[in-house]
Amino acid sequence: MKKCILILFILVTLICLADESDIIYDDSQILEFHITFTEPDWFNLLMDNYYIGSNQDEWIYTPATFTFDGVDYDSVGVRFKGYKSMGYPTEKKPFKIKFDEYILDQEFYGVDKINLNNEYFDPSFLREKIIYDVFNKFIPSSRANFAKLYVNGEYLGLYTNVEQVNKKFIERHYGNGEDGNLFKGDPHGDLVWYGPNQESYNELYELKTNELENDWSDLLELINIINNTPADEFVEEFEDHFHIHNFLFYQVINNYFINLDSYFGNSRNYYIYHRDDTNKFTHIPWDFNFAFGLLALNILDPDELLNLNMFWEYDYPRPLYQNAIGLNGVDDYKDVYKMVYKYLTEIELNYDSIAPHIDEFADLIREAVYADTLKMFTNEEFETNLEEDIEFGNTVIFGLKSFVETRDANIDAQLQNYIIQDYTTGIFVNEIMAKNVSGITDQFGNHSDWIELYNSNDYDVNLSGLFLSDNAQTRDKWQFPEVTISANEFLIIWANNDSLNGGLNANFNLEREGEFVGLYNKDGVTVIDSTSYPALEEDISYGRYPDGSDNLGILLSPTPNAPNETVSIEDDYPNTDKMYLLQNYPNPFKKNTIISFSLGKGVTEGIIEIFNLKGQLVKEFSINNDEPEINWDAYQQASGIYFYKMTAGKFSSTKKMLLLK
Repeated sequence: MKKCILILFILVTLICLADESDIIYDDSQILEFHITFTEPDWFNLLMDNYYIGSNQDEWIYTPATFTFDGVDYDSVGVRFKGYKSMGYPTEKKPFKIKFDEYILDQEFYGVDKINLNNEYFDPSFLREKIIYDVFNKFIPSSRANFAKLYVNGEYLGLYTNVEQVNKKFIERHYGNGEDGNLFKGDPHGDLVWYGPNQESYNELYELKTNELENDWSDLLELINIINNTPADEFVEEFEDHFHIHNFLFYQVINNYFINLDSYFGNSRNYYIYHRDDTNKFTHIPWDFNFAFGLLALNILDPDELLNLNMFWEYDYPRPLYQNAIGLNGVDDYKDVYKMVYKYLTEIELNYDSIAPHIDEFADLIREAVYADTLKMFTNEEFETNLEEDIEFGNTVIFGLKSFVETRDANIDAQLQNYIIQDYTTGIFVNEIMAKNVSGITDQFGNHSDWIELYNSNDYDVNLSGLFLSDNAQTRDKWQFPEVTISANEFLIIWANNDSLNGGLNANFNLEREGEFVGLYNKDGVTVIDSTSYPALEEDISYGRYPDGSDNLGILLSPTPNAPNETVSIEDDYPNTDKMYLLQNYPNPFKKNTIISFSLGKGVTEGIIEIFNLKGQLVKEFSINNDEPEINWDAYQQASGIYFYKMTAGKFSSTKKMLLLK
């Protein structure tokens, strides 16, 4: 294990391209964490501090040494955490470790906190991990993996290591300049309007950033809009303040896994963040140890849980859910919700997709589970609950695989008459101009940047309601008005950050240094087509040749609203006498991805190596300038982060890519 971590450490720290925290959320192995207290009776000390802190509403940390891979982190803060999970019947309580509690700016591979969850009420140990992995394929959420925890040299058991939602998380997902308000919806964040005074909400939510300013006016404004906006104004006002499409994806996954210990059930266990870049709130998932139908709210029997309706509503006020997609919700949101549900059940939320992951991670953790003498359930119950239900007191703990099989049948029955309009094939981001100086002009006579779409279908397609974005973390950035792209024709969208004038004027500009462009379905999350373009000089475009193909490159003769000419990189194009390695495209990708490069002048050959997150070489290509790109078929590789490194002469460059199946 240390060898693999060392390889990855060198790769990440020397190249400085990956997020260094990927190391501590590597799920291909079980990590080992060691906590050492100077106090022999550490358990009673932490218990006393937990109860004192919870009563005073201010957590008390105990200093300890944290050790990982032979490296000691002195004077970290350690405390017990959680509510229901503190009822674990042994010393195996859940932990929060704060690395900068006593040493200013001390970090652990770029993070300042980690959460170690104790698998409360989960014989399988897998509920949280399985669900976090599903969320991470579609919306920003915490990473999770497994860690064996040793305290004062004794094995305390196997834990799930879950990423903290805090400013580090926000910066990783939304950018380093983000400094908005992050609220946690605990202990009872129902988003009900209780009047204009902040004091009415202080006991329902927790402000996690900008605590000294303590200004909750943005949250109160959102709650007021959710509860008090007239129906004919609701959609416009609501979407000006909230990323609804992100929430719809969350709620589909949450409903499928019947996680009622969340907003639409207990009205808790979620974060809501006010993004600086969009000036809108976005919902962030949190805490899934009661998923797979473990919480019945004292109102649902096992059969009712397993057959939970996709639009189930609690009897208590949950206005965000109820006014968006519930009984009194918006018809368009309900349609998108059904579309998302149908889409996800076909590609991800189904037995064929989930069962292999259950087997994979069960094989990974089995030895550590068996060695965990403080766990709540027996080894036999661990094995049984992977497949079948077990009874625990008056509770039925659903088997993971049997649960998924039953939900598949139930949701399929609910969606059997629902047909998705298919936008997912045939529409392409075909050509991009990021520095338009003397080319075509927009309706105002300006030389605006532009994005060309191409419809390869033999029928017209109505694009109304689709989304275009230059940021993969804000996929619902600009929504198409009522517009149709004709069969085998092109459509220009002006990237002039002038959407207030309506029409095909997007609310963003393009960066000439290179960036991402994505086209998304009406759900605001599902990708239809996307690409990343390199740095472009004036009046030079980047596009597909032939139109709609997988072959992309520099277009020295831009062709807006017309078929693209041959893709070429000629000697007079800037920097072609120098070596370079471009970002792969598409990225993220599902199976194949293209890596383009140049060896420049005077170098005839080189190699591109592809490494997995453990630093293991999985593929090597010999390269030359006769074919300035490679096509990597990753069909047999597992989903995850990979690195590709080009070496030619004295030149070396490494980039990161993401495989999502």
